[in-house]
Parts: sequence; C-alpha cells; structure tokens
Amino acid sequence: MPETKKKKGGLSPEAEEAIAKRAQARAAYAKNPDPLPVLEAEEEEASLKLSPDEILEECASEPETDIGNGRRFVCRYGDRALSVINVGWHGYDGARWKEDPSGSIVRAWAHRTAEFIDDEAILLDCSEDERAAIEAGRLARERMRAMGKPPSNNDNASEERLRHLEELIADAAEAEKERVRLGPAKADWPDEVHEKLAGVKARIKKGRDADREKNKMIDATASWTEKDYEEYGALERHVARMQAVEDDRSGRISSRHNHAKSSCSTNKLNCMLSEATPYLSKEVGEFNRDLYAINCHSGTLRFICEEVDGQRFWKARIDRHAAHDLITKLAEVKLERDAIAPVFERFFQQVMPNADLRAYIQRFMGYCLLGQTGEQCLLFFYGAGRNGKSTFVDLMVEIMGDYAVSMSIDSFAGDKRRSGAEATPDLARLPGARLVAASEPEMGVQLKDALIKSLTGGETIAVRRLNQDFFELDPQFKIILSGNHKPVIRDDSDGIWRRVKLVPWDVQIPEGEVDRDLPRKLRAEKAGIFAWMVRGALDYLKRGLMEPEGISAATREYREENDPLGAFVRGACIVTGRDDDTETPLDLFNAYQKFARREGLSDFRQPTFTKRFPDQARKSWVGEDGAMHMFRKGKRSVTIYFGIRVKEDFRDNGEQQPPPYRDEEWPVDL
Repeated sequence: MPETKKKKGGLSPEAEEAIAKRAQARAAYAKNPDPLPVLEAEEEEASLKLSPDEILEECASEPETDIGNGRRFVCRYGDRALSVINVGWHGYDGARWKEDPSGSIVRAWAHRTAEFIDDEAILLDCSEDERAAIEAGRLARERMRAMGKPPSNNDNASEERLRHLEELIADAAEAEKERVRLGPAKADWPDEVHEKLAGVKARIKKGRDADREKNKMIDATASWTEKDYEEYGALERHVARMQAVEDDRSGRISSRHNHAKSSCSTNKLNCMLSEATPYLSKEVGEFNRDLYAINCHSGTLRFICEEVDGQRFWKARIDRHAAHDLITKLAEVKLERDAIAPVFERFFQQVMPNADLRAYIQRFMGYCLLGQTGEQCLLFFYGAGRNGKSTFVDLMVEIMGDYAVSMSIDSFAGDKRRSGAEATPDLARLPGARLVAASEPEMGVQLKDALIKSLTGGETIAVRRLNQDFFELDPQFKIILSGNHKPVIRDDSDGIWRRVKLVPWDVQIPEGEVDRDLPRKLRAEKAGIFAWMVRGALDYLKRGLMEPEGISAATREYREENDPLGAFVRGACIVTGRDDDTETPLDLFNAYQKFARREGLSDFRQPTFTKRFPDQARKSWVGEDGAMHMFRKGKRSVTIYFGIRVKEDFRDNGEQQPPPYRDEEWPVDL
C-alpha cells in the first residue's frame, strides 16, 4: 500500500480534501436544509350538522320570547359563537376563536338570527291535523249547500214566513196583469212609465223567488228527517272548526311577522345575546389548553412526543383547524416544510456572530411557540443602536401574530404600584399569548421585581379589564425586553436573578451599511423564518435552552452592577455560618475597596458601606460546601460579623487604613 505523504501541518492531502468536501456539503445544506419533519393531519370524522330547513324548523318551534330568541341564536350560530366570562364574545372565523369587542362578528349573527324569524312564518301555516280540519270544513260546506237550509223547528215562525211568501206571490200575479196592460216598452214613453214598468218587473221577480222558497219549505217539511238534522249539525261543526283553524293560522303568522320585526330592535338584540350566554359560556382557562400546539394559516401545528425503546423523540404534526380545539390565536404565517430564509440567516449572523448565542436564541424562539413556561426566564436584549435587536424582535412579533403582545415598558418597570383591586388592562391582554415584547426603558428605571417573578413563575394570576370582574390568567408567554439602558433590579435574591438572562447585542452596523429596506426583505421570508423557529422548538424539546457562557457572564456582570455588595460577598468572602469565622466592618470595607477596584464596581464611602452592608446578613449564601448559610451582625465590645470571612486575596496587606474597629469615616485632616 503506497504511503500517504503528509503536509507540514500534519494533515494528508486526502484528509484535507475530505474536510473541504464536508465544508462544501455543510454550506450546501445551509442553503437548502432538509424539509421540516412535519406529519400530515389525521382524518377526522365529519360532524353531523342540521340542514338549513331543519334549523328553520327548530327555530320555528321556539316561543316568541327573549329566551326563545336566545335559543334561536344558539341553534343557528352556537357552533361559531362563545361568551367568555369577564372578557366578552368570541366568534370562530374558521381558524381561531377571535375576540369580538366591536360586535362585527357576533352581533352581525344576531342581526341575521332576528331577520330569519320572519321566514319561520312559512312553517306556521298548518299542521297535518289542522290541514285535515280545513279540508273537512270545505267538504262540509259543499254538502250544506247541497242540502239547503234546514226547516225551522219554530212553527209560528214558519207560518208567518209562509204567509209573507204567499203575499209576495199574490202581488206578483197583480204585477203580471199590470205588465200586460202596459204592453211592450216603447222608446217614446215618458220616464215615469219606464220607471213603473221596472217596478212591476221587480215585483214579479220577488213573487217567483217567494214561490220557489215556499215550495222548498213545503218539500223540506215533508222530507227532512231527524237524521238529516243531525248530519247538518255535524257539518256545521266541521265548518266552525275550519274557521277557527284559519283564524288561528292567520293570527300565528301575523304574530310571528310582528315578533320578527320587534326582534330587530337594539334592546331585543341585546336580550337575545344575553339569553344565549348561559348556553355558550366558557371560562378563560378553557381556551388554549394544548401547550404544545400553535395555530398558523396552514393549520394547527402540534409537537408530539413518542417514546421508542425508552427514548423520547419529538415530532411535529399539522392538523386542520377545529373549533373544538378552543384556540384563540393565529400566527400570521404559513408552514412550508422546505421554506428557507437566506436574507434572515445573513442578517442574524451579522448582528449575532457568536454561533452559541444564535443557537440559544433560536431555541428560545422555538420555546416561544410552546405554551409551557418551565424555564421561568426573561430575556433582556441589550446593546446600543443599529445592532439589529429591534428589527429581530419586531420580526418575531409580526410572525407570531395574535400570539405576540407588544406592551409598554411601564408595565414591567417604574415606580407606579397597583392596588390589589385595581384593573390590570395591560395584563388582561395576555391570555393565550406566547410572546410579550417591550422595549426602551429609560436610564435608571427600576424593574418591578415582584411582578416579574409572578409573571415568569408559571402561577395563576388574577387580572381584570376595566369595568369587569377578575379572571384567572395561566401564563403561557415568555418576555423579551430590549433597550439601550439596563433597568435597575433592586432585589438581589436568586429568585429574580435566576430568571433574568441578559443577551448582549454587541455588533453595531455602520451608518453607511444600514439597509433601510431590510424589514420588507425579512417579511418576505416569514415562512422560512417560521420553519427556523419550528426547528428551534424541536431542538429545545430535545435538549432544553442550554444557556451559553456568554449570556451567563453578561448576566453575572449585570447583577454585580445592580448589587455591588452582593457581588462582593459572593466574590470576595466565604459565608460559613460558624461563629468562629468573624470579620469587623473595617476589614470588610477594606476588602470591598480592593474587590471594587478589581471588578470595576461602584466605590462607597465607609459610612455608606457600614449602613448598607447589614442588609446582606438577611440573605442566604452558597458556602464552600454547596449548602446555604447566613452570617449575622453582633457585638464584642465593637461591631462584629459572625459566620463570614474574607478571602485571602482581598485581605489588608498593611497599607495605611482607618483606625481599627472604627465605624466612622477618617477625619479629613488626618
């Protein structure tokens, strides 16, 4: 086998060629990464829905009351409208349950519900029984006409009528004689003669009608039996039932038309929604319950954990939007498996050249896609202007859409404190949010330590909107603050400092190299950037945030700037808690001066140090054994601190110092 010659550097040409090929492969992959491993949506059974005719029939059966109108609304739009307690109405738009403070969604549905009431009159025409009654009444009326009017059972009335008819018949006979005497009508007759002839003809007609009625009375009296009378009475009852049904039908239809008209009034619309609320009511906490799901325009992206041979693997699956998921948010982006973002990659590498920091931020932004808050941290993007941090945050907020909330820095910093009963409209915007961004704190502004610990602790928070009652908020959001000035943090406990993560944005783009069109270019790559975030989420779920040393060191420095005395205890002292370890205030002050000079911390005058240092005795400190210890202030003719000792590197080396055991400042003229 021929011997491979090595170059002076120690690598063979074959090894260098292999390394170069791998570098080319990595560069090619960076330009065209593998598509996201996203599973397709699972098929869902189609839900049964009422047809429009069935809905109209259901609504027509409801009473003409406010309660009935409320149930009409539920029947028509109950699958698309929900009332969230102490928040307001939400409407489902096919992708998410969208809050509807203006009423443009839900109230418009109430308008349509009221307008549809008029159509219900069609179904109020008649029931089967009523239609049968009407048909029976019509047939009875025809039969009654054929039978004629039954003879009266009142003999006196019949005889009186008969005499009257005979008089009319006799008068008609006399009229016939007069018509014969007058002869045929002539054109030259006076008007009086014509009128007389017309009267004669009328008397003749009345006589003929009377003769017919007389004959019928005689025939009826002779032919009507008791059975005929009973049949005629039954027919009359059928006709009466028909008339009652028709009157009732006409009244029902008229009443429904009137109800439809009155239901369109503002007051009735308010009553409709009010009475629908009990059927469509939900608590805030019932929404956005799936912490591993995020909604986007392509569907609902879910992160799923599978266990194989004792090992956990995370995958992503895209599901169809579904109202029963009760998701109120939507990211303003589509999921495209093979999308890339070369402009974003170049921009991010330019403003954040450290690969570990870039990977950490990618995992954190992936973490922001999730609803879990187990990391209990807050990121502070710190750096001077033109360093890309604002561009980056604005881009993330735009992609996250409804899931992101931009808030004023005053919500997290400043001296203003709220009372327990005061409204919190800024925090009431946060249910379901995954990212909260605020920027540009003023120099010297103080962070609200207690609020930050509460918001990042994962515990339920009571919040309320203006003029509303309190509701429970389960935080799902992560906070990113950014600015050119670091807010002051007075609390030196680990409870706050383990949450704060300072991310330095050290690169400043020269004024001449600023691309004013960069935001538009980045927005064009939203799908690729979202895919980058999804990869970050999968990476986070696999191995956590993995905080790089650059962030840890920057945060430690930030902490020391805020609490130089705490930094002194941690860096220059050993806290043992034992009474045989003692230091005087002077020894501690001298050690602090050396420590402050070395670390570049604030320099205190001795009275200030002596006044503030006892506060450190109220805290617990990590000792050499890893356990937590405290030291205390006591007396042995002079002030002594027990349970603490100064490290040898910071002890007095014999330089001139103030008189021993003296708490006061040196005289000026010493």
